[in-house]
Amino acid sequence: MVSDCSRDVSIFTVEEKSKSRDQKTDYETAIKLCGYGRFHYGFVLVCGMMFLSVAFQNGVNAYILPSAECDLKLSSEQKGFLNVAFLIGGVLSSVFWGVSADAYGRKKILVWTLIIDSIVTLISSFSQTFHVLVAFRAINGFTIGAPGSLIYTYLGEFHSSKHRVKSICYVGFFWTLAWLLLPGLAWLIIPLKLNLHILGFAYNSWQLFLALMGLPTLLMGLILINYPESPKFLLARGINREALEIMRQMFSINTGKDKSDYPVTELWASSEEIQTKNVRFDDELSADSSSTLLVIMRLLKNAWMQIQALSTPPLSTYAILCWTIYFTNMCGYYGLGLWLPELFNRFENFYRSHPDTPSVSVCQLVARNDTIKPELQNCEEIVIDENVFINTLIVNAVCLLGNIISGFFADRVGRRTLPVTLTIIAGVSGLTIYFTKTSTQILIVACIYSLTVSAANIVIGSVTVDIFPTYQL
Repeated sequence: MVSDCSRDVSIFTVEEKSKSRDQKTDYETAIKLCGYGRFHYGFVLVCGMMFLSVAFQNGVNAYILPSAECDLKLSSEQKGFLNVAFLIGGVLSSVFWGVSADAYGRKKILVWTLIIDSIVTLISSFSQTFHVLVAFRAINGFTIGAPGSLIYTYLGEFHSSKHRVKSICYVGFFWTLAWLLLPGLAWLIIPLKLNLHILGFAYNSWQLFLALMGLPTLLMGLILINYPESPKFLLARGINREALEIMRQMFSINTGKDKSDYPVTELWASSEEIQTKNVRFDDELSADSSSTLLVIMRLLKNAWMQIQALSTPPLSTYAILCWTIYFTNMCGYYGLGLWLPELFNRFENFYRSHPDTPSVSVCQLVARNDTIKPELQNCEEIVIDENVFINTLIVNAVCLLGNIISGFFADRVGRRTLPVTLTIIAGVSGLTIYFTKTSTQILIVACIYSLTVSAANIVIGSVTVDIFPTYQL
């Protein structure tokens, strides 16, 4: 039985699906009828592995900087700018990739950016100067910004509202897993006595480590080719038949039944007006695909249309709130999180050179390190203590536990309660780092800080997907 709930939304009940096979079904109901099973388990795994490769790129700077410091003669300011360059690339890409994904599809943008990012990473590993490495890291930030922001959308559009938040939280588990694997891989590779000279290029262990970080993105880009486009994107584009076929495949894989048993025979978008606009825009792109300039102009036009949509209530209120929350979270997540391995390294180096000094403050440590000119350091004497990798492994192992817990509580605690609580704890622990005096103290505080700020980031992302659904853009 189908009954009207509003002017353009219908409710489809599973119990009476046999009576409704000839009726149009909205997207949310149709995705529920696909069930939840093997397809989704595999899809969450693939999205998780993509997220893991994105996390590798986001965290790699923290482990190459201590080693690259001598080879590239880096000051503390230059180390910070390397992190900033990567993040600037990501910021500049956000609107561009969002609009491109709405025009060409989530899958296509994900595949191309993952493959391009791997190529850029490999080339960047041959960097011989600070300025060249900065340029490549900015490009990396721009390209990896696409999967970094689109994975949530791509994953969420294959799930019903019942499973969406939990699935996104569990994909966040792979982000923390990557930050757990990074110090382990760095521990194995960076201490190697590698000093190659190829065609005038010096190639050291930290450069090999950087090059290897491009392999996961290449692998995931190739794997993703075999997966379908988002059915919600196709439906918004008016490509209903293909969207329905994808849902039939999902139903068959999840239930083990034949695709013909899927109870939905026709799909419809919740907003025909938005659907028409999107189809018209897509047709224009196809008609003028021979002109790159026209395509770019229309992409910019579509971006402006979406920005205008965000400037009208109630989306404007939600957008400002989400931007503010994300800004503060990212400031802590990357601003301090990427410096933790460097901070651990400075503590260990200080204790090695001052064994009789029981404690030192973070401010004293930073001030002391800046008085040492990179060009006066002997590269052969630069040592990264293994405790740096061990401490970072401990911190990221704790973060991993935090993501599992956040996934468990996602459907049991209010949408506001979990991110607010996690953010407050992260803020307090971040301030506490200023007062730490020993490496043990900073390890404990860093564990609490990293756990809460990373878990909050994932939970906030899962809530944002529900606030800005595809059909409202």
